Amino acid sequence: MAKRRVQSARMTLFESPSQFREKSAICRIFELLPLQAPLAEGHVFPWFALNIPMDLGTGGIFTSDIDVIACLRPWPNSVRTYPAHSDGRIYMTWEVKVSLLCKDGTARSLKTGKTARTIKQLRAYRGFGCCNVSLLDVYICEAGFMDRNSFPPLPSRQAIFAKLPALKNEGFGYQVLPFEHEKDGDVDVGLRAFDIPTWYGVTSSNFKLLSAVQNTPVDGFARLVGRLSECYERERMTKGRGFACVVFCRSCRQLSVRPMKDASSCGVCGEDLRLQ
Repeated sequence: MAKRRVQSARMTLFESPSQFREKSAICRIFELLPLQAPLAEGHVFPWFALNIPMDLGTGGIFTSDIDVIACLRPWPNSVRTYPAHSDGRIYMTWEVKVSLLCKDGTARSLKTGKTARTIKQLRAYRGFGCCNVSLLDVYICEAGFMDRNSFPPLPSRQAIFAKLPALKNEGFGYQVLPFEHEKDGDVDVGLRAFDIPTWYGVTSSNFKLLSAVQNTPVDGFARLVGRLSECYERERMTKGRGFACVVFCRSCRQLSVRPMKDASSCGVCGEDLRLQ
């Protein structure tokens, strides 16, 4: 494993404060190709959007954020499997939850007993018009965890299996993403991820345990992805963007398009989006 230095806000991701951990983890996923690739499921993707307010251009009816939105190009003849928006693209969304796995095999922040609250959040996505809604459980592993443990350790296994029935009954998708960085002083270096999992009884390269019911984008979500696509296309025409992230800054209240490696900063005012 190459020890490529990973940008850090003066501390490792595992040690980051709980109030900033979720946004930091989301940004980290899109800074590193091996972590973002499973979400695209083999599709070419013009853009992902991170931490986007639902009320952005919708009149303030919905007040939640959508943690991750994917804009994907469909495979040939795949419309029956993935109904596309009027622009011919496929859109998927994820609510992200972050837990910690310590190197001794114990777990923190598993949010045990909060499944009902999570389901409520996912229903809000669907009520907004999101066409493909999934839960993404991110497991940030402490340096040394993967040398000593398999995934998932017992506490995580119990938490994962407890969520499956409710998510399946509602037609929501479910994906888990465990990864580890080595520690070099106060920063992360390198990346480690587990091999293809077999513990759930399936072979999967993306830890996808449930597929979401897929519909056509409607209502506020359809308008929102139209605005995000317009932002991306405008930036692409002027700056020649490739794969990119669309981000929203709460300081300057602007959308901007960022290279994947710069997903944690605003392209207008330069603010650190992880701290907002």
